[in-house]
Amino acid sequence: MGRYVGHALAWWLLGAVLGLLLGGATSFGQQYLPDGLRPFANSNSGWTLLAFVVTAVCTRWRSARRWWIAAGLGLVVFHTLLQGYVIVSTLRGFPDSYGPGDFYFAVATLAGPVIGLAGFAWRSASGALRAAGVAVVAAVMIGDGIWGLLRVVESTGWLYWVLSIVIGVGILAWVVLRRLDRPRDRVLAVALTAIGAATFTLLFAAI
Repeated sequence: MGRYVGHALAWWLLGAVLGLLLGGATSFGQQYLPDGLRPFANSNSGWTLLAFVVTAVCTRWRSARRWWIAAGLGLVVFHTLLQGYVIVSTLRGFPDSYGPGDFYFAVATLAGPVIGLAGFAWRSASGALRAAGVAVVAAVMIGDGIWGLLRVVESTGWLYWVLSIVIGVGILAWVVLRRLDRPRDRVLAVALTAIGAATFTLLFAAI
């Protein structure tokens, strides 16, 4: 068990470093990306996609392939993405804050482990787990895209939100067609994505 704890601490430390770097980069992205793509640098879907990619890549290694390591990694990466954004933005003269009591602190705390488990499930031997894992990231991408088109399109433009939906649908379609063999797993992936996207859109529309 001690070996696994050591592995976990090493992966969580790496996740923190990557999260701070990528989060800091989103601060610059918010200013320098083309106008239509700037929402990526300050959106639920953008940070979710980054956290998912980090955990999915890290859990390729055997030493990271424990569900609790992946869940912790997702938590650490999501929090440090947001903290990196705040630190760099503040240093650049755009004061921001992040900590307990902040809405996105709660979001990162709740969503981070789920995103980590989704990245872990990406290579699961179970089709049902792969279906559930892809549904998490696809639902956020699609749901956030729909929310953006409904709520902030006048101030941000439509391009990124449409692209977010396309990415979510594309990831889902690729997994359904290429990585799931049983029809029931394919139906599960599509159904969970639809439910998740609708829930996401309604929840954030109500906030």
